[in-house]
Formats: sequence, C-alpha cells, structure tokens
Amino acid sequence: MTPELVTHDPGLGIDLDRIPVLDDLQLGHLRHLENLANQLPGDWSKMGGADPGQELFDAYRYQLAYMAYTLGLAHYHWLPAAPSAVKPTFEKTVGKMLRRDVWGYWKEASGGARALDPDIEELREPWTDPVVKENIMYSGHLYAMTGLHATLFDDDRYDAPGALTFEWNPVFQGLAPEIHVYQRSTLGEAIYWQMVENGWLGVACEPNCIFIVCNQFPMMGFRFEDIRNGTARAEEATQAYAAAWERRGMYADNGSIYPFLMVKQNQLVPPVGVTNDAWVASVMNTWNRDVVRETFPQQLRGTLKTGPDGTISPYAPSVIPRVRAALAAGEPADLPQDTTDPTTDPTFGYVAAALSELGDERLRGLLAHADRFMNPTWENGGLYYPRDDRPWDAEGNRIHVDAMTGNVMLGYSRLNVPDGLWSLYNRPWTAEHFAQPHVAAQDGEVDLRRAYYHRDSHTLLLTARPRDSKPSDVSLTVANSPSRPWTLSFDGVTVAGSDGPEHTSAVRVVADGDTLRISTALDSETTLALRWS
Repeated sequence: MTPELVTHDPGLGIDLDRIPVLDDLQLGHLRHLENLANQLPGDWSKMGGADPGQELFDAYRYQLAYMAYTLGLAHYHWLPAAPSAVKPTFEKTVGKMLRRDVWGYWKEASGGARALDPDIEELREPWTDPVVKENIMYSGHLYAMTGLHATLFDDDRYDAPGALTFEWNPVFQGLAPEIHVYQRSTLGEAIYWQMVENGWLGVACEPNCIFIVCNQFPMMGFRFEDIRNGTARAEEATQAYAAAWERRGMYADNGSIYPFLMVKQNQLVPPVGVTNDAWVASVMNTWNRDVVRETFPQQLRGTLKTGPDGTISPYAPSVIPRVRAALAAGEPADLPQDTTDPTTDPTFGYVAAALSELGDERLRGLLAHADRFMNPTWENGGLYYPRDDRPWDAEGNRIHVDAMTGNVMLGYSRLNVPDGLWSLYNRPWTAEHFAQPHVAAQDGEVDLRRAYYHRDSHTLLLTARPRDSKPSDVSLTVANSPSRPWTLSFDGVTVAGSDGPEHTSAVRVVADGDTLRISTALDSETTLALRWS
C-alpha cells in the first residue's frame, strides 16, 4: 500500500527475524480449523469418520478438543498479542462440543458392553448426563478446553453458572427433555471425586475401562483451574496418580504403556504398536516430563521407517517386533512394510504430535511424508489432508488418513514447538501479559502472520495479509493502549500519530480511552508497527 503520509521511520531497532511469524502452511492449518468451526450447527463436513457411533479415535469430541489445543498453541507461541485471531474460533469449538451429536453416544455406551466387560450378564440402566460419571474421554477434554480458554484469554465465562449445559431433547424420545447444568468448576469437582473414589487410577472412559491416555487431559484441566484460583489440585492429582500407577504398574515388559485397565477383572490390556505410547507422551509431557523424556525414545525405537528423500512414516504394528529384534542383534533393520496390515488407527497423527512436543527432528520427515503421499489439499484458504481409508499405495507407502490426523493432528504438530504444551501448563501468562497492548478484535478478510508486543521498545508488531490475495478493508481494535504519544508505521513508513495526523486517505485511527481502532485498506502483506514513546 502507499500511504499519503510518507514520513519515514528511521528504523524500529527490532530484529524481525527474532519475532515469531507464521508460515503459509501454519496459516493454512489455522484457516482450516476456522472453516470447520464456522460450519453450520450439525454440519460435520470433512469431520466424519469410519465409525458412525462417535466411539473411536476420530470422533468429533477428539477433533474438537485438539482444534482447541492447536489454537491455544498458536496463540501462546505464535500470536501472543492477537487473541482476536483465535478466540472466536476457540469458542465455537467449545460450543460444538456441547452439541448432543458430539456427546449423545454416551446414553448407549453408559449401559456397558461385553466387549469391554466380558463378565457382564446384563446391561446397566443408561443415563444421558455425559459428565456426571465416567466418560472421561469426553469430560476430560471439555474440562481441559474450558480451563485453557480461561488461562489464555483471562476469561472465566465457562465458569459462570450454566455455562456448560447439556440438553437431551430428541423429538421422538423420552417423556421430557433432560437438562444437565454445569460450569467449569463443577465439572472439575465431578472428575476429581471420581479419581479419589477410584484410588487415583483414573476415571473410566467406557464402563469398566480406565484408559491411561484419557486421564491425562483432566490433569491439564486441574492445572488450568489452579492457575485461575491459586489452588494446588493439579499437584495433588498428578502425585497421587503417579503413585497409584507406580503400585499398579503402567508399563508392559516391552516398555510400552498399557492402553487401559479393565477394572472388574483387574486386567491390563496388552499394548500394540506405538499409537498409545505417542498419544500419552505428547500430553503427559506437561506434568511428567522427565519420565516421558526417558521412556518415549525407547518406546519409539524401531517404529519409524525411512522412505524416499528423507520421508518418515510409522511401521505397521506387525513389523515392529522384527525391526526391534534386528536392531537388538545389530542387523540391518530397514524392513519392508507389511501392506497386508489394514491399519486404521491415527498412529501417524499422534506420533507427529509427540515428536513436536519433544522437539524430535524426525517430525520433519513425518510431515514431508504427509505432504508427498497424503494428498495435502487447500480449500477456502485452509490446508488439510482429506480422509483416505486405503492403508497403502502400490509402492507400499502409507497413505491412510483418518479425519483426526488430516483435519487436526498434522496442523497441531506444525504449530507446536518443543515443550509447547508443557509451556501452557507450566508457564502460564500472568497479569503483566494481559495488561500489554494487544489486538482484541479484528474485522475484515485478513490473516495475522505476526502479533507480538515488544516490551523493550513499547511496540506492537503486526504482520497482516489480506485473505486470498484480495484487497480488503480491515479494522483492528488495540486494547491497553498506554496514555502516551504513539506513532503508527506501515512497512517502516509512518502513516499516523497521536500528534497528528490520525487520519489520512490510507488510514484512520480513533482513540477511545485506552483503545485504538485502526482502519485501513490492505492490498498486500503489510507489517504494522504501533509504537508508544
């Protein structure tokens, strides 16, 4: 753009290369999450999985939860001065999480199943409340999502009475609608006391089954609640949980984590492959980092195959024991894939998430494989990998893409940084951060690639790009503007200032107390610098 006022800034004195900035792929992933969140209620386009009952790995609840976690990582690590870029989408994911088509599976699941309780003789009386008991595979995520929202945006809206309300009101079922009313804190209480009652081994997902991975997410919820309230429940919970599983035994003889415990039978289900280990490691790193850093590299040993041009993909579970045996014997371990294995688990996505959290360079090879063999697709400015139920191509390359991996997990992994989730858990923003200038709202077809407040120079740095390469009128609302003189520059050219002029044909700035509203037209990517003297 060419501003009318052309007073040249002698230089910001800031090394922009050291300021976080999203690349095109990361921006594309965020745009895809926004596209999914903006779909009409009940429209689950691109999110449907192979299982019609919302019971398996790519169920809506998992996709929505990881959408929220991805947005949280993007805000904290890449766009810390622009809650406006992620908060609306985050809140839409929570809204969708409360829909009956996400949690309604629980009425049937709550009755039990012989597949997970082989000694059962009759089903239990089912219930519709999805969080009062068990179902931690849903409630744990909802608790973590709403707690993360509070810590990222300094906003406790989900702890208002009735903020988390579940309505069971099918038109042709039941005598009357059933309404279950919660808020973030009462949801946390329900989870906490179940953990206490279960001796801290965790809360069941399906009846009779305590999955280890699903109980990692309420640990995050406890921590986020502590941050808001100044309590220490997460410390209590993680210590008691670790001690309970130390007594019970979390690890199989091969070093992998058992997927789940069948409670009545006191039986741990044997691990298969690396999916569960990767999923657990990616989240447990938040509160048990030293143990994860010690155990996961061994769990990962012999599970990844190198392909053409440095691409990397997980071996089929059937191959892993032979690869590990070859490694132990000092023999060549580059074995062919087992293309008869009809693998459908979201192994690829969870391994990518774990590698991103642990800062493992092999993530590059995994993403390179996805970009080469998994059909990366751009639509409405968003990047995703469409679902593909075929396990392998003719050359033996893994091409299977589940909805969870294609919609969310690969984007999550690209936007994460080493110890990214750990930082959200252990280094939360304080009142000092929330008092800094930031973009509180934005209007117009624009993406923010950079949004950072440089404290030393009192400068808010924004790199904005009009969407789809189309010129757009843009409005940015900057909150917490200090009460001292300011100047605004576009790409190093001063265009407005508190000492005048605040309005030109290119830009308009309206001051209202500690708020500045910047309106302009963008026709290309532009770096805005708002500096207070």
